[in-house]
Amino acid sequence: MAAPLDPFGDVDDEAARDLVARHQAFVRDLPDVGVDGLVYEYRTQFHQDPLVTQDATAYYLSVRGHVWDEFADRMGLSDEELAELREAHAEQFAAHVGEPAGDEAMILTKE
Repeated sequence: MAAPLDPFGDVDDEAARDLVARHQAFVRDLPDVGVDGLVYEYRTQFHQDPLVTQDATAYYLSVRGHVWDEFADRMGLSDEELAELREAHAEQFAAHVGEPAGDEAMILTKE
């Protein structure tokens, strides 16, 4: 099992690392879903498959902005926290994939 911050090795800011860890823990703790289940739901329910690529530790997704808005609401994130979290995902997505996400970058660490 990958550690929640494995795909975020270049994120040095402690506040950003905390937000990323909280987001990864939130996804892992979704009742009856988990990471794999959520990625499966996104891939089958969205009009366009959001999975760009994956490796041994993470799924690299390009999702619509409403997905991040839903996480912000459910996690109780402020606008500033959401912006910081999105930025961390976008930077690491581009570093791992080699280009920015088409929509909004989201990296989900595999369980």
